[in-house]
Amino acid sequence: MKSAALSHRVINFMSKIEHETLEPELIKGSPFCMESFKWMFNNCRVPGRPSDTTIKFSPQKNRFMIVISNGYFYKVYHHDLNTGERFSLGQLYASISAVHNNSHQKPRCSNPIGILTASNRDVWATNYKHLCDNPLNKISLEQIQSASFVLCLDDNFPTTIAEKSVDCWYGNGYNRWFDKPVQLFVAKNASSGFLGEHSRMDGTPTLRMNDWIIKQISKMSVTEFHDEKKTAPQYTELVFEVDPFIQSQIQKEKKAFKQVTESLSINVWQFHGFGKEEIKAYEMSPDAFVQMLIQLAYYKYTGTVRPTYESASTRMYFKGRTETCRSVSEESLQFVRDWENTSKSGAEKIASLRSAINSHVRYVKVASKGLGIDRHLLGLTKMLRDGEKIPDIFKNPMYTYSQHWFLSTSQLSSNEFNGYGWSPVVPEGFGLAYMINPHWLHVNITAFKNNPLGLNPDYMAFYLTESIQELKEILSKSVIRAKI
Repeated sequence: MKSAALSHRVINFMSKIEHETLEPELIKGSPFCMESFKWMFNNCRVPGRPSDTTIKFSPQKNRFMIVISNGYFYKVYHHDLNTGERFSLGQLYASISAVHNNSHQKPRCSNPIGILTASNRDVWATNYKHLCDNPLNKISLEQIQSASFVLCLDDNFPTTIAEKSVDCWYGNGYNRWFDKPVQLFVAKNASSGFLGEHSRMDGTPTLRMNDWIIKQISKMSVTEFHDEKKTAPQYTELVFEVDPFIQSQIQKEKKAFKQVTESLSINVWQFHGFGKEEIKAYEMSPDAFVQMLIQLAYYKYTGTVRPTYESASTRMYFKGRTETCRSVSEESLQFVRDWENTSKSGAEKIASLRSAINSHVRYVKVASKGLGIDRHLLGLTKMLRDGEKIPDIFKNPMYTYSQHWFLSTSQLSSNEFNGYGWSPVVPEGFGLAYMINPHWLHVNITAFKNNPLGLNPDYMAFYLTESIQELKEILSKSVIRAKI
């Protein structure tokens, strides 16, 4: 039932966004740029050389989703082709249930095309071109690309938060189409999640979408899933002709996927009883506080600080994406040193913390206004012509090191779900995705198992706990003393 619910509500949301995009006056004063939303539905990333492209289709002419089940692909209409009306929740449920039954009347797909989208982009570009040489395959691929979104019906039972995070991260690899911007999946135990393709849009618009979906699901009742019209299921299976070359590539990518995913480790850290409300009570920025928490934990763990990336949104500008907020500063370095200095008093440590937080807040504001340094420098490097002399700044080892993001961080907070994340962006780095909820904190920690620095997400989680406990204790004592 949950899968049908997701489908229905995403379609409803999609129609709302289509209307808003066509009526610009409706979004004046909106806190986010609506440009991102048109890249959510009815489009797809397409592999190619020298680079990928994005192909966009008309939402009015392609009113269907793709459902992937047991490795098979199905086209499921969410609007009636004759009347143009959206199918009811009961009708959608009937179609999706029929797809699930049909896919499991057959053995698991022996040549799942979806696994090819998990491969290296150049490899996928070669395989994609070969697939398109077959007219039948080309038609099926275009159906996937033009669909509103993808819904994956998984056969697993993720239970722990870590297992659910892995399911959102990559799943089994073949019951997915990693090139679609909106991909929802539901496991057999009703655990559901979302996977977003990042090249055309960022996390905040999809966060809003997922929040909206979950709130709508909470209002539903079982009776809504009854198909009173007894409509015949509206679906068609997509057919792929797999020749020996593609068959060999599928088997190769299965092994590559297993090798890559087994090289990664994860720890989902959560701390309850201290969150946004408690941080704000000390008159501190919650985001900057967590950034300094991460800096302190990493310093405790490694005895050093490293280049740290935080995503700063530039969506106040049309088509704005992100700028880098550099979390490491002279103030943050002084903070971690002072905190670990046993000769420093609690008051001195708190003063150092506040200085680091204030410095971070200033940088975020500057970066969000488009006045950071990283996108500017990137733009300059892209302006270099072939054969043109590279300026010394770009050859300086410190410039390269300063952009080697040992800690890749970002915040997306929601009261509606319990986590999100990504991989580290350098071999010896951490991927640190955090949420700041009213009374609890969450950090999804990822790393490569055999990374050059020997970093372990479990140890990072340990030092996050130690750091937050120390911060909480000293801050609470300062309040007590102030009251006395």
